[in-house]
Amino acid sequence: MDYHRELVWPTAKSEALEMQKKMADSVELLGNFDDLKLVAAVDTAYGKNAEVVYAAVVVVSFPDVEEVERAFQYDRVEFPYVPGLFFYREGLTILKALSKLECNPDVVIVHGHGIAHPRRCGIASQIGVALKIPTIGCARKLLCGYHRPVDAAKGSSQPITHNSREVGIAYRSKENVKPVFISPGHRCNLEQARDIVVRNLRGFRLPEPLRLAHLFANKFRRRVEGKNAVRQ
Repeated sequence: MDYHRELVWPTAKSEALEMQKKMADSVELLGNFDDLKLVAAVDTAYGKNAEVVYAAVVVVSFPDVEEVERAFQYDRVEFPYVPGLFFYREGLTILKALSKLECNPDVVIVHGHGIAHPRRCGIASQIGVALKIPTIGCARKLLCGYHRPVDAAKGSSQPITHNSREVGIAYRSKENVKPVFISPGHRCNLEQARDIVVRNLRGFRLPEPLRLAHLFANKFRRRVEGKNAVRQ
């Protein structure tokens, strides 16, 4: 898997907003998952003082959700913390990690938002556009829009609406635990995004591939920082 190396990585907020706007025009919400076999997920962790970002990718088989492959990457953080522009802070590291995979996943679940975003182009959408692959956003916090209260029972859900459009779903993946926020990223619609996330749940709040990516990102960070501490 390779990414568009010609992407220009902005250093200023104004440049990032302009780039995001252009990428939003390329987002597609149609996809075909009739033969879904490999599901990837990616998450990140930050080092001390948020100076380094660590990305972990895990690929599982579908529908049995058994690990097939994992990949890692870390880089110094070059872009400031700006809500809604996380692609420019973490995206290059994530794309590098994904490019290390030997297999080609059918869809990537990203810890973040897809079109449930103020500009309908969150990090999940941007990764999908950059790689030209289907992506889904699955986040633990709502970035924009609103939804009605979600019942406490597992499997309960409510649509997320922003600017009079349904852009995602708040889904109770575990009883009496805060919901996750699912939205299509690229080459995927809302129904497909929900179905894939739900079918990858294994008793935890996050879908299993994303839960594993979260654990691996933090383990990777500890391992690298531990080795660096020894060298010092």
